[in-house]
Formats: sequence, structure tokens, C-alpha cells
Amino acid sequence: MKILLLSHSPNDPDGGASRIYHLLHDGLTARGHDVDVRHQEDYDIPARPFPRLLVDRLAMPQWLSRAAVRAHPESYDLVMSSSGMGYPLFRRLRAIDGPRPALVSHVHGMAIYDHGVTLAEARLGHFPASLAYRLITAPFADRWEYAGVAAADITVVQNLRDLGQLRSRGEVVHIPAAVHPELLARSAEIRPLDQRVPGQVLWFGTWETRKGSWYVPAAFRMLRAACPDARLVVGGTGKSQAEIAGHFAPEDRQAVTVLPRVSRAEQIRLMNESQVFLFPSLSEGFGLALPEAMSFGLAAVTTLVGFGADHLTDRVDARLVLATSEHIGRALVDLVQDDDARRRIAAQGREVARSFTPERMLDGYERLFSGLLRAGAPAS
Repeated sequence: MKILLLSHSPNDPDGGASRIYHLLHDGLTARGHDVDVRHQEDYDIPARPFPRLLVDRLAMPQWLSRAAVRAHPESYDLVMSSSGMGYPLFRRLRAIDGPRPALVSHVHGMAIYDHGVTLAEARLGHFPASLAYRLITAPFADRWEYAGVAAADITVVQNLRDLGQLRSRGEVVHIPAAVHPELLARSAEIRPLDQRVPGQVLWFGTWETRKGSWYVPAAFRMLRAACPDARLVVGGTGKSQAEIAGHFAPEDRQAVTVLPRVSRAEQIRLMNESQVFLFPSLSEGFGLALPEAMSFGLAAVTTLVGFGADHLTDRVDARLVLATSEHIGRALVDLVQDDDARRRIAAQGREVARSFTPERMLDGYERLFSGLLRAGAPAS
């Protein structure tokens, strides 16, 4: 198969959205397919901050589609694009008189759910949501995503909530994401659970609304009230120690370590030395950081979104709780204080997480793509 993958995200092999495209490119190429992948840097987006912001908020689908035309997409067997960003291109290809590529819309996680929690958190007074966000950013992204589904032959989603929501709008298939192959290999042998830093909780995530950041300081205060030696390591925030620690109670700040950026080697080291992984997101398409941490034997406290909602069971392979400080805090206390429960949940969670292999994901996409080509592109 000759495949064109169009990612709207910056080219980042470690980034959640971009990573899927890198794994598909490398894996399908290794299986003998001819795969080209394009990222945001390939679309001639203005470099200056304000024009770039305007394109990102108002015209990314048009920009991506115009640049993709130069790749001669009609010469491919299949074209896939993310989050509705390729819908103008898909409409153009549908107008071809004769054979055309199969068209696949890929939804990392429906933007409307991200926007819903952002607006709810703003109403609660936790995080602000600007007027521009309310009137432009959120509605435009929602409209683009639905336009992408309508213009595609089929849509791929990564979670069951999106599957249920989009079924009425077109043909939809569920293909979960995968643990990165390097992390899967490095987690084959892990530090024994009884040799890790006692009470160390790890969290990888940006300090933003949908990641559940507002609920973490109060939950950590609950944990430290019960377990005074507990520590929290926050990685990948993009912000400094002072910026993040200032959100926590004064008596907890010395127990919080902030790492604005984390290399893969550092990520592996932290996962091998921590006992509990915190993943308090309010909205996720999949949430790759969660199964990757669980692969290293961390007992997880997470919420009912993405990977957690679809594949985990509370008190069996994770603590699955509502996204409130009270629920998260109580679950953290339970896992840190109860060694037997923590080890049991960590072991069972690790087994679940390590089953999400790149091969499993690639099999799903290869079957889908092959089936589309065997069926032929439907009439436009």
C-alpha cells in the first residue's frame, strides 16, 4: 500500500499525537508498505507568533490541505489525517472523477470533551477560559472534527466514548494506541517494587485544565497529612519549580519536585524508582503516559477517561476514581499505606498495560487499510 499520513501536530516522536504517526510510519514501512508522513512543520505555517496563532486557531485545515496538495495525494492508495484537519483535502479528493484514495479521519480524542471540561472548570473558578477560546478556538475545532468525519470514508478513534458519540455520523472503528516500543522493551525488567522510594508519587503532564491540575495540590495535602514522608515528582510541565510548587500548601512545597522537561532516559529512571503513578485527567483521547508508567510496575491512581475508563478496573489493576481532590487523595493514601494492595494492583496493571504493543496497534491499522482498499473507494 502507498499511504500518506497528515499529522496536524509538531513533529515530536515523544508527543502523544505525533507519536502515533511515527509508530505507524516506522511499523508499516517495516511491513513493506510505502508510507509518507507529514507534520506541522511541512505546511509552511508562518514562523512569527501572531500569524502562526491565527493559522492555528482559524485556518489550520485549509493550510494543511493546501500544502498536502503538493504531495499529489491522488497518487496514494490511502490518505489519513487527524482531528478533521484534512477535511478540505478530503472534499477535493472526493470530487475526483474516477479512482481516488481511501480517506481516513483519525481522532486522537474528541475536542468537544476537552472544551467541555475547560468551560466547566472556568465556571468553577479553577482555570480561566478567554472570550477568544469560547467564541473561536473551541467552536472552530469542534466544527473541523465533525467535518473530517463527514468527509472521510471511515474514522478511527482511540476510546469507546468517541466511538459511541461518532457512530451516528459515519463509519467508525476503535483502534487503541500502543506503548512506545522502547519503553516496552525497557520495562521487560524493572526495579523490584519493594526497592523503590517509599511514598514517591510520579505524574507526567502539563499544568493545564484538562489534565486535572487543579485537584492535585489538595489531594497531595491529604496524602501528606496521612503519610508525611510522601513525595511528588511532576515531570514534563513546561514550567519551573517555583511556578508549580506555588500551587501547593506551604508545608508541602519542599516535597514537590518539578522537572519542566524530561528525557526518555530520565522518564525511565523515574518510573523505576517511584511507587505510584498519578493520572488525574479530566479528558483524554487515550492517555499514553498512563499505560507506559504502568508497564514499569507503578500502581496507578487515575480517572474515568481514555485508557483508564476503557481498560482498567478499580481495585484490580488500578485505582479508578472520580476527578476530585477528595477521591484522588483517598486513593493515594490507600495505595501508599497498603503495601500488599499496591504491589498486587501494580503487578496486575503492568500485565494489562504491556499488552498494548505496537504490533497490536499496527495489526489493527493494517487490517483496516487493507480492507478499505479491497472494498474500493465508495462513490463520492
